Amino acid sequence: MQLAPIDWVIIGAFLVTVIMIGLIVSRAAGKSSADFFLGGRSMPWWLLGVSMVACTFSCDTPNLVTGMVRGGGVVANWGWWAFLITGMVTVFIYAQLWRRSKVMTDLEFYELRYSGKSAAFIRGFRSLYLGIFFNCLIMGTVTLAAIKIGQVIFDVDPWVAVLLGSIGVVVYATAGGIKSCIWADFFQYSIAMFGAVYAAIVACKQPEVGGLGALLAHQDVVGKLSWMPDFSTWLAWVPLLLIPVAVQWWSVWYPGAEPGGGGYIAQRMLSAKDEKNAIGATLFFNFMHYAMRPWPWIIVALASIICYPSLADIKSQFPGIDPTYLKEDIAYPVMIAKLGPGLLGLVVASLIAAYMSTIGTHLNWGSSYVVNDWYKRFMKPTATEKEMVWVGRLCTIGLMLIAAFFALFFLEDANQAFEILLLSGAGTGAIYIMRWFWWRINAWTEIVAMIAATIIAFGIVLWVKDEGVMKWYVGSSAVQDRVYVIEDAELAKSVSTQHETVKEEARTIEKTEIKELVKDWRQARKESDAARDAARQAYDVRSAELGQLKAESSIFALVSKADGSWRAGLESYFTEQNQWELERVNARNAKSDLPAKTIDEISVGFAGVVDGDKIYIYHPSVAGLMFSVKLLVCVVIVTIVWVITTLVTKPTDKKTLRSFYKLCHPGGPGWRKVVMEAKADGEDIDQKNAIGDWKLPMQIMCVFLGCVAIYSSLFAVGNFVYGNVMWGVILAGVALAATVCLFVSFNKIGVESSAD
Repeated sequence: MQLAPIDWVIIGAFLVTVIMIGLIVSRAAGKSSADFFLGGRSMPWWLLGVSMVACTFSCDTPNLVTGMVRGGGVVANWGWWAFLITGMVTVFIYAQLWRRSKVMTDLEFYELRYSGKSAAFIRGFRSLYLGIFFNCLIMGTVTLAAIKIGQVIFDVDPWVAVLLGSIGVVVYATAGGIKSCIWADFFQYSIAMFGAVYAAIVACKQPEVGGLGALLAHQDVVGKLSWMPDFSTWLAWVPLLLIPVAVQWWSVWYPGAEPGGGGYIAQRMLSAKDEKNAIGATLFFNFMHYAMRPWPWIIVALASIICYPSLADIKSQFPGIDPTYLKEDIAYPVMIAKLGPGLLGLVVASLIAAYMSTIGTHLNWGSSYVVNDWYKRFMKPTATEKEMVWVGRLCTIGLMLIAAFFALFFLEDANQAFEILLLSGAGTGAIYIMRWFWWRINAWTEIVAMIAATIIAFGIVLWVKDEGVMKWYVGSSAVQDRVYVIEDAELAKSVSTQHETVKEEARTIEKTEIKELVKDWRQARKESDAARDAARQAYDVRSAELGQLKAESSIFALVSKADGSWRAGLESYFTEQNQWELERVNARNAKSDLPAKTIDEISVGFAGVVDGDKIYIYHPSVAGLMFSVKLLVCVVIVTIVWVITTLVTKPTDKKTLRSFYKLCHPGGPGWRKVVMEAKADGEDIDQKNAIGDWKLPMQIMCVFLGCVAIYSSLFAVGNFVYGNVMWGVILAGVALAATVCLFVSFNKIGVESSAD
């Protein structure tokens, strides 16, 4: 699409302003590594809080939320809403501890808490693993969103979108370090939030939508509105709500929501003036992140369902979108394209702002790991402060190049990256919580857990795959009501052979013909619109043929063509499952005053899998457990591994444990042994009486009240959006009461001043 001159003026003015911010603070940032990476440890809570929320206000987050809502409805957002619990734990427990540690990065913590070569190893290894690989994977997902925005709004090639999107942020992040990132975040956040809200308003005004009321009443949207799962079947509420709330938040290391704090959140807390400012920053961040921001994105996502019911509708209006990137998450930038001149430029600037704030933070955070925890620690301990700043600047550029490589050659959609990130840290989260409160946790605990989590996650994703995971539980009694079992060894062998043969054929076609057709399209796009459209038609035809081939060779399709003594039972199973689905749909429709459906209008996407001599035909709700099973397997195995490792390896030496406790004094029964042994040796390391006056029970109460306050605020806003004013007022009242109780409880805990 074409941007008007006013749009270009607005975007240009925004970029100039952001770059100027970086240049203005660059002189102060270059004084020392502490200034470059931590802003001289002098940042106030409000500025840090805005910076935190701006960083997580990434341009890929609206895409992620849009993909979730279009696929699973508003309730799918519990996949990230559950991390609020982690955030509250960080606010009321770990913010104080991190600030007391006085480390430069959270990886420096390892040699503060652990001892020996194992402590040095894990610090060095994670500086490269997190600072380069993991960090660049995150930036790659953000850059992927920039590519999709560039395709829709600017109609440019992916590499052009990456180049243009990264130039500005690399300039100010390289020049000014974290101070320029934080001040740029402050400027960018206001623009990004305005753009998100205005995009939601415009989405509702689209002729196809007809206003907010019409949007919420539309038959294609009503089924997506609930933020709570269907409690009539555990197959719905367990994976959507229970697993995220009961397991995911504490067991998974996820950027911005690390159990026990960490990453760029820890970097911001370490930049704070004192404990009070660190706590205030993280509390403000969590309120804005979870309670205020989701609804504009959700509204746009819901409107996109009406405007573009399928990806084919998007493709027809935006033929310049690369076939590789045509996924559900692209619906957000497509909706943005509906804005008029001037306002389009402002909202596009807001998306650029969201991109730059996230990338800027991750560039500075990643380079702080590489410089402080690798270069300074292992490569050149004698490096001067000026030298460390320059290495940090070079590293910033290098990280951006790696992130661009991930975005251009590996990633395709936001949900894909989200799952990879969750699984690769599954099972390690409990360590990051417990290492502050149990002296027995040592460096080998983290080393083994990290290795085990990585191996298991990649093993499940690359070798076991979804079909293998399905075999783990499809035959269990827990799902037997939604599964039909065919015990026919000869049929199972025949179906499996046909399925595997065609699957290999399809894989070959994807790697050769489909890839070549994409290349042809990209080349034709440069020649003319007619050549582009012809190339796209060739791609679509072959893709449709491939899709038909896969469908006809699926386990379910092959079984449907066969016959045997089991046929009558299978038909009875279909009838029963269709009736069950009909009752669920009509119960939901009745709540929304929609007409009831008939059995002929119900279409259930059954699927199948072969395991040995048995064929399992299952309801799609069974497949909905897939990620939960992957997560639980990772968590259970990794937890067993690290607990055993902790108990059989040598603990951290006494001197290190005592020094750590004296500095951070976390308190609790997990440190009583260390404190008592030190006292017996005539050393008082518990001068704050953290063992006798342990604050954790009251801190947990604050965590609970904080969650109640923010979740109530989140759903109060949602009810007001949905027009349920009474429930909105009630939930707002609950949020206010919880907030009052929260501050009363927190005052009983108190904070330490910088002089303490």
